[in-house]
Amino acid sequence: MICDLCGAVFGDRVTFASMFRPPRFCPACRRRHAPGDHFACVPIDGGLVRYRYVYGSENADNHLSVLLFDRLGPLFLAAEEWVAAGAAVVLLDLAEAAVFADWFPAVAAFRDVRFFSLFFFDPERFPGLV
Repeated sequence: MICDLCGAVFGDRVTFASMFRPPRFCPACRRRHAPGDHFACVPIDGGLVRYRYVYGSENADNHLSVLLFDRLGPLFLAAEEWVAAGAAVVLLDLAEAAVFADWFPAVAAFRDVRFFSLFFFDPERFPGLV
């Protein structure tokens, strides 16, 4: 098999369970890109921004983001509960981060704002948040 991330050739033990859905990543990439659950809070005027992300490092590689997008699954499920609780929920990626100053004032009116993303975006880079 060939790793979708690094291109290395690897051989995993094939079982009946993995026969029709072989692993996409080599063991080294599975360790390096093991999903985590990171959390940060940033107070805003009269409210709070809660930020959950899977990987603690920033990433500008779109290919890597596409390959690991399924790691957001648990956060999508949590987002459904956040919306039910009345929070403004935003999936933060490079496109939203680039125009943050344009859309954040409308979202901040909710006072309970929850961001989630695959890779970490430093909140101190966003004008009007910190």
